[in-house]
Amino acid sequence: MAGSKQKVLEVLKSGLPTSEQLVLLSGDDEYLHDLLLRKLEQDLIDPDFRDFNFRRVDCNRTTTAGALAGVLSELPTLVDNRMVVLNRVKELTKPVSSRLAEVWNESVAPGTVAVLTAGGAVGDSPLWAALQKRGTVVDCKLEEKEIDLLLGSFCRRKKRKADARAVAVLKERVGLSLRGLLSNLERCLLSLKEGESLTAARVEELVPFSAEVAMWKLTRAISQRNHKEALAILDNQLRRGEPAGPIFGYINSYLLSLVEIGGLMKKHRSAAEVAKVLPRKTEFQVKKTLEDLRTWHSRDFIDAFDALARADFKSKGGDGGSDPKLLLQMLILKLCSRKQAR
Repeated sequence: MAGSKQKVLEVLKSGLPTSEQLVLLSGDDEYLHDLLLRKLEQDLIDPDFRDFNFRRVDCNRTTTAGALAGVLSELPTLVDNRMVVLNRVKELTKPVSSRLAEVWNESVAPGTVAVLTAGGAVGDSPLWAALQKRGTVVDCKLEEKEIDLLLGSFCRRKKRKADARAVAVLKERVGLSLRGLLSNLERCLLSLKEGESLTAARVEELVPFSAEVAMWKLTRAISQRNHKEALAILDNQLRRGEPAGPIFGYINSYLLSLVEIGGLMKKHRSAAEVAKVLPRKTEFQVKKTLEDLRTWHSRDFIDAFDALARADFKSKGGDGGSDPKLLLQMLILKLCSRKQAR
């Protein structure tokens, strides 16, 4: 249905009407996109003729409108439908995106079901802006309760049980990455004996904290000025082989997020409105960032970015270089020593 919207779980469960000719998958979760694409392919494409009637194009900065129009214009072979996936359309240059939007109607052959994946924020994509009014947009942002439903469904398919605390600990350690959650959950379930349920203790035994979760805990400790906890997390990550570069990068992203969300809150009325502007942030994440922001002064950010830039520069050999671990430790102490916000 033109201009309609669907939630991802509804599509995974029930699919889309066979009459639907244009589907847009929002967001940048490629694992979730792959699940949806498999579902749509299963519903639409005859497996005996898949090789003739399924095309996937990974878009990039060199992809041309002519090449994409050519793929869309091919007719189905020996069946009524074919499926064309244009992957990561946000990577298309603006002129290509605009041109394809202009020639879309005349390019798409009868029987072609076109599926576009965003690959990230598509706010300035002319193609996405034009096509979302004509097709069905699938909202690929999962809330935590929806992730819980998927994990429960996964356990039932495996004919295993996991108690609520086990699932909570799994999310604490892995984060909300669906790929990471399902792969670690499967590993935990495979360790169970017949009739045994998955417990929090088993998850703690088998699943380490992911780098993403560890970095979140690190920045959380920095926001609370808890240098002992922050240094302990840093030491643990370095012992596990985490390079210093990504840790510098994560601290930089954390500081930028504080500044960006603080600025957006001056223009928008609520965390929910800010989350709509930032596709990769949930309302919960925005609220947590706002809690952290209350512990920072404007001057703290100037000092923090200056200290971060100097430490990163030295870690790469600038000013004679220095030990990256020592530089990170000194940076964390600097960030944790800021004064209490009034």
